[in-house]
Amino acid sequence: VCAALDVLAQEHGLEIRSQTEVPASPTAEHLDPVARNLSSTELNPDAVVTCVYAAGCAEWIASLRRAKWTPKAQVFTVCVGMDSFLDSVGESDAMYMTGISPWDPSLPGKDDVVGWSAAEFAEKFLVYAARTPTYHSASAAASVGALVQAIERADSFDTDEVARVLATEEFATLYGRVSFDDNGQSKMPSLFLQYDANVTVQTVYPLESQSGELVYPMPSWEHRDCSFLSTCETGSGSTLPGACMEDGSCECDGNSDAIISQGVGPDARCIVVPDEDITYISESLVVVGLVLFVLNSLLAMLCAAWTVYYRETMVVRNSQPIFLCLICFGAFVMNLAILPIGIQGKYRHVQDPMTGEMTDEPNPDIALADAACMAVPWLFSLGFSIVFSALFAKIWRIRMVLRAAERFQRKVVTPKDVAKIMVCSLAIQILIMLCWQLLDPMRWQREVVFMDENGYSTKSVGTCQSDNVLIFLAPLITIDGLMLMYALHLCFVTRNVSSDLQEGHWITGAVLSIIQILIISIPILIITENNNNAFYFVRAGVIFLMSSTVIALIFFPKMYRLHFMKQERRGAANSYSGVTNQTRRPVERSNIQIGSTSNAPLAIHRRWSSQENSATASIKEEVGNGNPSRRVTVSSVARTPSASSLNAGALDAARSGIKSACDDDVDTCVKDDDGDNNCPQGNNHADAANNDGTGAGTPSASSL
Repeated sequence: VCAALDVLAQEHGLEIRSQTEVPASPTAEHLDPVARNLSSTELNPDAVVTCVYAAGCAEWIASLRRAKWTPKAQVFTVCVGMDSFLDSVGESDAMYMTGISPWDPSLPGKDDVVGWSAAEFAEKFLVYAARTPTYHSASAAASVGALVQAIERADSFDTDEVARVLATEEFATLYGRVSFDDNGQSKMPSLFLQYDANVTVQTVYPLESQSGELVYPMPSWEHRDCSFLSTCETGSGSTLPGACMEDGSCECDGNSDAIISQGVGPDARCIVVPDEDITYISESLVVVGLVLFVLNSLLAMLCAAWTVYYRETMVVRNSQPIFLCLICFGAFVMNLAILPIGIQGKYRHVQDPMTGEMTDEPNPDIALADAACMAVPWLFSLGFSIVFSALFAKIWRIRMVLRAAERFQRKVVTPKDVAKIMVCSLAIQILIMLCWQLLDPMRWQREVVFMDENGYSTKSVGTCQSDNVLIFLAPLITIDGLMLMYALHLCFVTRNVSSDLQEGHWITGAVLSIIQILIISIPILIITENNNNAFYFVRAGVIFLMSSTVIALIFFPKMYRLHFMKQERRGAANSYSGVTNQTRRPVERSNIQIGSTSNAPLAIHRRWSSQENSATASIKEEVGNGNPSRRVTVSSVARTPSASSLNAGALDAARSGIKSACDDDVDTCVKDDDGDNNCPQGNNHADAANNDGTGAGTPSASSL
């Protein structure tokens, strides 16, 4: 057949662009290069004629698939209408293929002998032989029918007479109207057949035998896959009906933006994109977090302003204003962490609305969420370090003084000494955070929790994630935990120091509150990790409670003492003086001094004298940042029954006198048993200017 193509092309004004000869049983190795060559833009023929046997038809279609090229028309000299062909290539690939055949069950007309049409013959043959008849079977049956009709018309079994009738007359058979030319060849034209959209063979030429319209150009592989293999045109379940396009996509009906086409070819469908629950933090909870932030910030700023305003008072100077301001600053920095935990984002990359899949295009808004992820540990870690190191420095200061007193040495602890602790703590925190920031910073990631059957997310959760977060969190938690434990140890050691002077009890309470909040909050945070609202509220609450509790425990007792205990302090001064005077009688000599200097160090000095079995204790406390010349002196004499111990009554009296002098800033003078006045000349009075707690007034002395 293919040998006649040159002549037929010239007769019909066609151009043959390429001719390739392949083996009788070609394989992909032979056919793939031919398919790629024909698919080039230089060739791209209007029709491809393939002269191969049945096995070659399937191999050629597979090569066309691999080349991703669909010719406008594919003509086979055999194969079309054969069951083996459908079984080899599948119904979608056989769809719209054309071929040449002398017979097809779609032919009109009936056989005059048996009365069967071509379709009826095909049905009976399928029942009998269990396969679809080819033109070979139909030709044999038609030959018998034509011979019977020739014998009947000749009314004889004479061979010459029957041959004459066959050569000159036309016979109606299931093969069509059979007649022969002078050479004895059938005058019946070959049929041009094509599989339709239902994979049924139709006769498209000649026109008098036509049973279906020619489809040209034939649809692409993607289109036929969409039409035959997908649910685009029928709809199913969660998909809606549409129409298959040439590129294999599904054109959807409806004007809603939620109805989109998804997939190509066998996966083409029209779906309804669900509304995704991206689990953003509730706006009302974000407002609650902002309120907590504002309240805590105001509290920190007010306490800092109060500290600066009353820095000259004994209450504030005793606690060292610089450390109080650092506590306020650290609480404010820690409080700032509430702001970034409310910042959220969508996916890291832009989502394709057609497929629901992530593209390579980065989301321009994700940088803010990434910055917020690392801002939270930075602010919380630095704020916590500043607050805790300030508390730790204060309790360390007390511990250093007590240890010096136990060794009967005079020890001056300046702010520079305890500032080293804060610097070291901050340096360690900053070093770990810098390593975290540079090596493996936390980044915003949104993960899909639930998807519908079409692969679209119905619920997602966004969190800050890092591949090695534990590597950086573990040292931070370990260092802070060890410092908290050691701070508790120091609080226990200094538990008997007067809280009125050294605020040890309140520092202990602040440290314990930090530990308690952390112990309670950590398991709650783990439980609520996948619930954005609960997770946000717990984190904001922890930050608020931790910073506000520390401020309240450190500052509120001082404010109450300064503003609401003046009358109590005045009354207490006289009672302390009386007690000290009574306990002085068995005592011979002991000196206790308390005063203030500008650098606010704390010093305790004890001296022992073995002579006359007496014990002498001298305690010197220098606090605040007030006038360096101002000094309050309390002297007391006591003789102990034993050289190895202090008189308890004398020590209590000394403490009482110190408390009275420091709390009320009122100078008291008590005479000895012999009536001598031990007050320095000119200092035997209480300066009324000191009653306001400011410490302004003339120097004075008090003797017990």
